[in-house]
Amino acid sequence: MPSAAVTSVLVIDDNEELTENIAEILDDLGVEVGLARDADEAIQAFERQAWSLVVTDVRMPGRDGLELLEILKRRSPGTPVLVMTGYADRDTLRRAHESGALAVVHKPIDLDAFLELVERVAVAEAPVLIVDDDASLCSNLADVLSEERGVLPHPAANLDFARRLAEAIDFRAALIDLRLPDGDGLLLARELLHRPDGSRRPVIIMTGYPEGLRERSGEDNGDNDGDMVVLTKPFAVPNLLERLRELV
Repeated sequence: MPSAAVTSVLVIDDNEELTENIAEILDDLGVEVGLARDADEAIQAFERQAWSLVVTDVRMPGRDGLELLEILKRRSPGTPVLVMTGYADRDTLRRAHESGALAVVHKPIDLDAFLELVERVAVAEAPVLIVDDDASLCSNLADVLSEERGVLPHPAANLDFARRLAEAIDFRAALIDLRLPDGDGLLLARELLHRPDGSRRPVIIMTGYPEGLRERSGEDNGDNDGDMVVLTKPFAVPNLLERLRELV
């Protein structure tokens, strides 16, 4: 670090001591840093310029960080956002996942671990889409994939957000759950496999109900879904990584 992938970071927290500490460290690494004390200041900073990474606290005056995350992801789905919180209860983790957070960083911040995470984002050149409404599983997969050098996971909890991400980012590969709250993951898989421009993106379908899936994968006029891999839940993480390395 630094890398061309992360040249600017917007940090939002009303704890000035923490934000200034983070800013000083990132500035020493040659990264441009913007600071905001609340959601309104963050939105103004977001409108002024593009940021390669956003880091936001959850509990702030006015709108909280999860509301801010939702707003920023509507405006720029592809911008990675890290959420910081000292209150990582199940509901907070669920909301962060549903709104598209890259990861949840627990307070008090371990600055070494935080910088390691920023560095992994900085060197990532292979964006991978993860679509699953299970917040715990999706978070675990994102953590595992982010440790693979060069891979940047982009989590999505539903088809709608996944499609918005796919419009904004040229994914190298995708991991998609078969059963999603707003539709069939196989439809999204086919959209990535058979893009209008003729390019194809390999897909790993994750499912606990593999019966009949292989037959369904070729049911539409003989389409070839040969770039689609099926993993049956529960699966071993090393098996997933092996398959992903073959695709990316």
